[in-house]
Amino acid sequence: MGQVGWKIGWPSVMSLVLAVTVSGCGLTAKQKAALDSFAAATQEFSSSAQSEFQKNRQDVIEMNRVRFELGDEKVPLNELDRLLTRERVQTRLTALQTLEDYAGLLRKLVGAVPEGELLEAGHSFVSNLRSVKGVSFSDEQAEGIGKAVAAVGGLYVEYKRAHAVREVIETANQPILSVINLVKRDLDPNESGWSAGYKLTASKLEKHALTVGGPVPPQDFASKSLVFKAQAMAAERTTRFDLVSSELMGLASGVAEAQQNLLQVLNTSDFNAENVHQFAKKVREFKSIYGLLHN
Repeated sequence: MGQVGWKIGWPSVMSLVLAVTVSGCGLTAKQKAALDSFAAATQEFSSSAQSEFQKNRQDVIEMNRVRFELGDEKVPLNELDRLLTRERVQTRLTALQTLEDYAGLLRKLVGAVPEGELLEAGHSFVSNLRSVKGVSFSDEQAEGIGKAVAAVGGLYVEYKRAHAVREVIETANQPILSVINLVKRDLDPNESGWSAGYKLTASKLEKHALTVGGPVPPQDFASKSLVFKAQAMAAERTTRFDLVSSELMGLASGVAEAQQNLLQVLNTSDFNAENVHQFAKKVREFKSIYGLLHN
């Protein structure tokens, strides 16, 4: 398998990231474009990460099934997804959906969308964020975001939207960083959670293939083929998981850095948004590569 041809640089990401000017007047065209780029890239990152977690579970099921075909009686046929269960996947999808909802809400706040659509985006974000395990989000914070979004109403009043953007970014900052940290922890090869469960499954498959492979006579092509398939699967799945996890962790760090920079609220209308667009470009590049790695 080839190596991804770029490294995530996060050029002083967002030392600007979004010079969101929210005092007294609305956002400039450049600021809106930068905010939209950030939100679009964050949504794409979330979508890719959700797809990866679901694939991880399918990989585990497939590796356990091959292990059973090799005669390992320890494989639980009623729990082929052991260690990466459907429930564990759903927990992670909920967290990532919250991140996607956050980005979607920011985009709608700077766009001309109907009042009902804007209110629904705010409600969806708050509702999902409150259901993420391990993330603290108080009633007061939820109410603050709800009021800020509702204050915009159906009116396209620039300063109201700018104020709402600031309120959402400031209030959601710590919870959003917590969500990102949960994702990074799952992908971290040094953690004992999600990543360890995936690699343990691959390791068990490889170990069993080596154990049963020796005694198989050379003329038993079917059995030999299955042993080779198991060894190749374990190696390929592990290599791919390490590669994709590393890239996704880099993207997650970029989102976190960008989110923190959103709080700097620069009071200038003349700034360079190139770093924000480079951030979005990196995510698009990864998404294209991920399309190949996914299969």
